[in-house]
Amino acid sequence: MKNNRFQSFAPAILRVYRRDKEAFWAAVMAPFMSETTFLSLWQHRKVTADLFFAFQGLDDEARQVLKDFSAPLGIDVTGWKNNRTQYFKDAYPIFAFLAVWMDESGLTDFLTQFDDILRSAVYGVAGYGILDMNVDGSAASPVEILTSQALIAEYETLILQVFGVSPINLEVLHRMRSLFLAAEIKEKSKRGKASPYSLDKPEDCGAKGAHVVTPFMLSLERLGKVHLIDDYWRVFLLFGAVIQIIDDWTDLEGDLVVGHYSYVTLGAKDLHDTRQARQVAKALRSEPRHVAQTYERSQEMLAEARAILERLNDPFLVRLVDVTDLRLQTYFRKELKYPES
Repeated sequence: MKNNRFQSFAPAILRVYRRDKEAFWAAVMAPFMSETTFLSLWQHRKVTADLFFAFQGLDDEARQVLKDFSAPLGIDVTGWKNNRTQYFKDAYPIFAFLAVWMDESGLTDFLTQFDDILRSAVYGVAGYGILDMNVDGSAASPVEILTSQALIAEYETLILQVFGVSPINLEVLHRMRSLFLAAEIKEKSKRGKASPYSLDKPEDCGAKGAHVVTPFMLSLERLGKVHLIDDYWRVFLLFGAVIQIIDDWTDLEGDLVVGHYSYVTLGAKDLHDTRQARQVAKALRSEPRHVAQTYERSQEMLAEARAILERLNDPFLVRLVDVTDLRLQTYFRKELKYPES
């Protein structure tokens, strides 16, 4: 059964967008640009209120989708600690961008099935998230791992029902899954030993979140842009890596406790004593040169993504890169005190 909030999401986003496109973009970016979030929200209160209404209820719908999926299995995925609802909250803005991008690209038939795209996203985000959390932890649950595979299978089936089964689309899903699994295998094989990343290839950090942007990739065949798939993959890996670097800074202490060394730990000392995780994390966050290095690498990736999209003549996805840039600036300024005033 389809969900009313999911059905109304894309139409609600597009009503706000079509009414005043510049006001829409200003409101979307304002919370990132302003030091005073309340002031920025007040300045764009009409658009912000409408956008808030569009997002309202999505968490409840996602929870119900997972309850309906897991009930026949005799379990309730929504009660699992490893089903992190924050992953859904992070993904919803990307799907708002997807609705706008599809509208501007003339993909109206996909827009009519946007509720199914959102439902598939619930399965995908939950499946990959639960799998990621299990292999990150020290006590993996067989039930959760098996359920994650069932969720991923449901995700792939539903999303192909929307976008169509073709050699191109099958290859997109295979590549996305392979990127995730290769990143996890490499990461876990080096647990407690070293970071699986290298300073000169920060874009490798973007592989684990590729499933969130798969609908963009599955639209390219319909748009006659199959020859540009590698360029779009590059864009999504670049801005996805920036988001992952932010997450790695956020989760630094917890990662160190389980011996997971990320891109932001490259070059750090005394990583192997898990009893000192808090002190090591604090020292890393307080090291200006180390913080600056990850910020500058992130800016380089965003600049490359913009250059590719300019060459592809895709100004709407540039907006997604811009918002990622603003999120980066806000996080580093507020959480890592960079750059110092």
